[in-house]
Amino acid sequence: MKIESIDLQLSRIPLPKGPWGDQIHKVTHIEIILADITTDTGLVGTGFSHTSGVGGKMMIAALQELIPELIGKDVNPRAIWHQAWQHLRDNGPGGTTTLAIAAIDIALWDLMGKQYGQPIQKLLGQVRDRVPLYGSGINLNLSAEEVVEQVKGWKADGYFAAKVKVGKPDLEEDVYRLTKIREAVGQFPLMVDANQGWTYAEAVRATTRFRDLNLYWVEEPLRVDDVVGHARLRARSPIPIGLGENVYTLQQFNQYLVEDACDFIQADIGRVGGITPYMDIAALGRAYNAPMAPHFIVELSAAVLCAVPNALCGEMTDGGTMTELGVIAPQPVQNGWFVPREVPGNGLEYDREWLAKHAVSIEVA
Repeated sequence: MKIESIDLQLSRIPLPKGPWGDQIHKVTHIEIILADITTDTGLVGTGFSHTSGVGGKMMIAALQELIPELIGKDVNPRAIWHQAWQHLRDNGPGGTTTLAIAAIDIALWDLMGKQYGQPIQKLLGQVRDRVPLYGSGINLNLSAEEVVEQVKGWKADGYFAAKVKVGKPDLEEDVYRLTKIREAVGQFPLMVDANQGWTYAEAVRATTRFRDLNLYWVEEPLRVDDVVGHARLRARSPIPIGLGENVYTLQQFNQYLVEDACDFIQADIGRVGGITPYMDIAALGRAYNAPMAPHFIVELSAAVLCAVPNALCGEMTDGGTMTELGVIAPQPVQNGWFVPREVPGNGLEYDREWLAKHAVSIEVA
């Protein structure tokens, strides 16, 4: 089975619940890059990548240069991933490079599942039939009362934990909000996400101040390229550290683990380049006894987690799932658990009409 053609589409989907904001972001749209790969057998596989509203056209341009190198190749996800990465990596080993490749890699795995009549979790070697989810929100702008109600709702819906944003200008406001949540939900597991917004000194002060709140992890306390800073912080922090949504390569994750700089791996299946590198990163994490708790795209990442022995949970982003964005048909969630579909391929059904409505031109001048 060989690649005959690859068609691309870029869509900008408005966030259904309005803009997101945290310490360093303001997001109004999610960009979806869709790739349809047609083979010489007539079988079609579909993959996608995403951005937080910026950079989609850069990835399209990279893919348009890559596609001629892939036409006629055997449908072999691992071989093609490494060829594609080698072709593009001079533009950076991760980031735009890996985000672009993800759309191709996910489409190839979809083709493999369809060719062999297997859902993605079985194709990869299924080890569990479901994955627990945690509720996550872009909620730094909410009042203490509003975020308390949000977390109470996630607990009532059966999620195993909740994650809220921190990083108010006054640290005591963060402490107040978290204390109110603790009073409302008891010892329900609670994570916090600083979105890279603190200096080292601010992170030390915050994690020390949060000591008695029994937090499950503090996420991205520092800029993610500061491996040494995270290692120093982890040595002092009473709270475990999670990161990975903005880490892009196997080598970068290895550096964090070698330096003893994090406890939870939150790799984003799109940002690392798709399913092929994600499984390598999961195996690396297993060697370090580090749990996998991926960022975003729960409808695919949670299905893949069913084949990951060191899986912890998936992230249900309130107002930002592929389902809520209207990109795909609803996926099965049962009382806070993701249960993957038993259909060949990656199990995603795309709303082509919705994506076409929000499509943007990808013509290169």
